[in-house]
Amino acid sequence: MNQAILFNDDISYQQGELTFTAMASGQLIRCKIATKLGQEAAIAHFAQHQFDYEMQAEQLIEDEAFNEAGEISLAFL
Repeated sequence: MNQAILFNDDISYQQGELTFTAMASGQLIRCKIATKLGQEAAIAHFAQHQFDYEMQAEQLIEDEAFNEAGEISLAFL
């Protein structure tokens, strides 16, 4: 795991989208996951797969795969 990327414990759900943030080189990066699950199920799903989502986000950040808003979009697992 890249020591320069730190994941915050701030998962949230809004309008079919899970979001959490990461810090990389002093920059706050919003990571988002589109889902069709409801809020409770989506947050439970994230808790179950958090490590996998963080690994996916880490790779996308290292690859500089940011969208036009400077965010990272992750695939739903």
